[in-house]
Amino acid sequence: MSGKWVVSLLVLGLSLTLLNLAILVDQISGPASARGASAAKLLDDEDFTDGLTKIIRKTVRDYCTVGKRDGIDC
Repeated sequence: MSGKWVVSLLVLGLSLTLLNLAILVDQISGPASARGASAAKLLDDEDFTDGLTKIIRKTVRDYCTVGKRDGIDC
């Protein structure tokens, strides 16, 4: 009985591995331009760029504030 379970688990494992490999090949073979097009649209969004600018400015401001205490010139 245990031999049948081992064989069943091996078949199941091999099947899942092949399925994952097929999905990976499908993902890799897709055109890369489709991913780049959505990023370009995102950068054209004014709300996104405003939010990103605020985050970057706050990060730089925080870095320079800590840097002044540590002797970093900003």
